[in-house]
Amino acid sequence: MPDYQRLSVNINAESAEVLRRVTAERGITTTEAVRRAIGLLGFFEETLRTGSKILVEDKDKHQSVLQPIY
Repeated sequence: MPDYQRLSVNINAESAEVLRRVTAERGITTTEAVRRAIGLLGFFEETLRTGSKILVEDKDKHQSVLQPIY
């Protein structure tokens, strides 16, 4: 059986609204949304740590480089 850890966090109203929207649109629990967010953060961190870049391409094929915000 997996070893789980309980987590309690305080988030601002804007973050709470994003979380509510994502869970409603995706039909997932808050726990699953947080798991996915942590997974994405891990991917971004590892990618940037190795010196790679993360590119975002919009619908018109314009590309921009994702910049760390911290």
